[in-house]
Amino acid sequence: ERIGIGRFQYSILFAAGLCFMADSMEVLLLSFLSVVLKHEWYLTEHQMDSIFAVVFAGALFGTLLLGPAGDIYGRKPIFILTALIIAISGVITAFCTNYIQLVIARFFVGFGVGGLTVPFDTLGEFLPTKARGKNLLYIEFFWTFGTLSVPLLAYLTLDTTKGGGDGDGEDGGSHWQLFVILCSVPCFISTALGVILVPESPRWLLESTSHLEDDETGSNKAIDILRYAALKNELFNSPSRTRLTLLLWSTWFGLGFLYYGVILAVSIVFTNEEEMEDEANGGNGNGNGSYDFDYVAIFISASSEIFGLIIVLYTIDKFGRISSQTISYRIGGIATFLMDDTTYLHRYILIGLAFIARMAMMGASCTTWVSTSEILPTDIRSTGHGSANAMARLGGFI
Repeated sequence: ERIGIGRFQYSILFAAGLCFMADSMEVLLLSFLSVVLKHEWYLTEHQMDSIFAVVFAGALFGTLLLGPAGDIYGRKPIFILTALIIAISGVITAFCTNYIQLVIARFFVGFGVGGLTVPFDTLGEFLPTKARGKNLLYIEFFWTFGTLSVPLLAYLTLDTTKGGGDGDGEDGGSHWQLFVILCSVPCFISTALGVILVPESPRWLLESTSHLEDDETGSNKAIDILRYAALKNELFNSPSRTRLTLLLWSTWFGLGFLYYGVILAVSIVFTNEEEMEDEANGGNGNGNGSYDFDYVAIFISASSEIFGLIIVLYTIDKFGRISSQTISYRIGGIATFLMDDTTYLHRYILIGLAFIARMAMMGASCTTWVSTSEILPTDIRSTGHGSANAMARLGGFI
């Protein structure tokens, strides 16, 4: 508390922020990648949906395993492991040659994404209480920068297919491999910075006994097992803890369902596809065709997250965590519902609704992230935050 905030905290903010940037990029890139591969690999609608679903399934497992691991083995090793898994799995995606390989690679990307509560909580434990709220929100700027980077990188690397189902027609191919690799770069940088700049959390060291070595008796593993069992029980060891856990889980489930639902809805609304029957594929419409992304509309809607984040920065302390979340979730839900009527709504109206929806959901999700980290005690912070994040991934999966 006395040290305050300086270059040291900002270096951790940068390292953790790059992890957040990678999370947003790895999820949003699927909006483009699934459409491209549908035409290049003749994927069905079910297979396209599975590409999205498997990422959230991996994230669900990741949160359940990496969150408790952060409480048992420390913040730093799990911080580095999380970033490394996302980075390596992201690059492997670029070398996939069929649907099965892609699904496996994206599952492990999701698994790594599931551990992102650990970098966030690591940053929070290096911040003084009086400045924790706003400074934790600064990390969300990295998320927003990631959402803005994806459509820009897609515009620079992906070509629109004009009737060539094999992806290497007159336009020279989609170059989706380069697109995927570029989206993985932030996590490689975050891994290096995590090794060099991020120390172990002093708060965790004070609360933990896992740093004590006893190689002769082999008691370390016993301690780990006992602590893991205790951590699971700590979430429900009293009526107040049980109530808090269930409230956090329900809030995070709604966060995942609404936020990722908005992102996917925007990508669907502003992607134009024209299917042409292909006798070689049984006339199922999965072969030749064309697709076109409305990059301007997607970029404008993504930029709204900047405004949502700025609004939260100035209102989170004034209106409180609960009020800020309630208002933002309601506005985002209503705007998303109104986007359903794409047939009669003008393009500019759709862009406006998408802008409002993503702005509101960004504000709501930022507040939820901050309030969760603040409300959970140190000894179960990583586990509790990770389990709540698992509910968000479940919401995104659904």
